[in-house]
Amino acid sequence: MIPLELAREFEDQMKELCVGHTPLKRARKLEKRLGIRRLHLKSEGENPSGTHKDRMALLLALDARKKGNDTLAAVTCGNYGAALAYVCAKLDMNCRVYIPSEFTAGRSEDIRNMGGSIVIAQGDYEAALKACVKDILANSWYDANPGGMSKDLSLYSYSLIARETGQELGGQPDWVSVPFGNGTALAGIWQGFRAMGMKPRVLAYSNNNSAVRGLVSKSMDPIAVPNLSITEINEPLSGNFLLDARDGMDAVLESNGTAFEINDQELVKASKLILDEEGLSVLPASAGAVTAIDRLESRDHTFVAIITGRGHSLGCPFSHPPVSLVQH
Repeated sequence: MIPLELAREFEDQMKELCVGHTPLKRARKLEKRLGIRRLHLKSEGENPSGTHKDRMALLLALDARKKGNDTLAAVTCGNYGAALAYVCAKLDMNCRVYIPSEFTAGRSEDIRNMGGSIVIAQGDYEAALKACVKDILANSWYDANPGGMSKDLSLYSYSLIARETGQELGGQPDWVSVPFGNGTALAGIWQGFRAMGMKPRVLAYSNNNSAVRGLVSKSMDPIAVPNLSITEINEPLSGNFLLDARDGMDAVLESNGTAFEINDQELVKASKLILDEEGLSVLPASAGAVTAIDRLESRDHTFVAIITGRGHSLGCPFSHPPVSLVQH
């Protein structure tokens, strides 16, 4: 639960900043190509910074402002940093984006262009998080990291993806396919469906990810991936240190869902397939939502693939206003 006043302000600002209310498109050509009954794509790439993460960034920024704090800080491989930079620029706030030195950080230019400050933290995600939290405490900044003090807000921000999907469909899908990543978005989407009394089966996927490795191994807990390989393709999905692993795994297990590991080559192939069949440029890490559906044996269902990010080949996502097919 979040304060009613904050929830109302969040929805008002979503409309003002063109965050959320993303299109849900029936993918008829992909249906035919994959031989499945009904497939919808929820295009979160239509958010201003190009990913679903604008939702979480906005709610946490509003919470920070209400608490009298004008600076947010968080660790990111890039997309969340771009979302924070976009939102903070619009709200006249500041953000400090910590990027692990082991990551390629392909969106650094976007972050700087929007006024975000970048700190390159030596080491992996866990090391960068420790550096970030240390600075947060020393400077009394707002901790905008997933899994932290604002965890309930983070989950709530993504629960609206489920609410929008349910409203557009007029009911629940049989399956909803979501990238795992840290587990935050997946857990929030599940929370949103449950709040509406809906219980679709959750299909999770990832690449070099300890939670998904645990799920595919029939474990109740994450299993560390040895010799973890993080690439420019799988950065948004990978990691052994995941901030909301438990919540994400619980969502899959409680829904009687399942999970798949999808490699870089398959992610790139899926991105091209979606572009060819539906004319939609999709970040490869997001395209795996369709690959995961294709791996299921059952085809006679209504599926929703949460496409969390648009392809960056379209140019800087800040160079043009977002296009939305659904009115606010």
